[in-house]
Amino acid sequence: MTLEETLDQTLNIGSEIRLAEGITKRIQIGSIGLIRKVRSIMKGNEYKFSFSIGRGKWEATENRKEIDFDAVEEAYKEAFNLVLVEGLTDEEYEQVDEQGIKELDELLERFL
Repeated sequence: MTLEETLDQTLNIGSEIRLAEGITKRIQIGSIGLIRKVRSIMKGNEYKFSFSIGRGKWEATENRKEIDFDAVEEAYKEAFNLVLVEGLTDEEYEQVDEQGIKELDELLERFL
């Protein structure tokens, strides 16, 4: 293990992900406390991040329950801010590209 890797591990910093041109973020190493927080935020969420983006609120019908996708997206943003070392600003969030969306879709799996 290199000195940099040892320092990162000591500071609870994991690997890096690319979210858009010029935007890379480091991921926290999952502690028990962090895993609990993320699971609490994401409890009951059955939709992928990529599916929930920009869908708004779906009214209930006889075939489905009401779904507030704005709230689902906000829960994801809150969880991302916990697991990314420096968080994700609103400006950075708006710039995330297709590959970054795929990265974010997979990001929380290690904490859930």
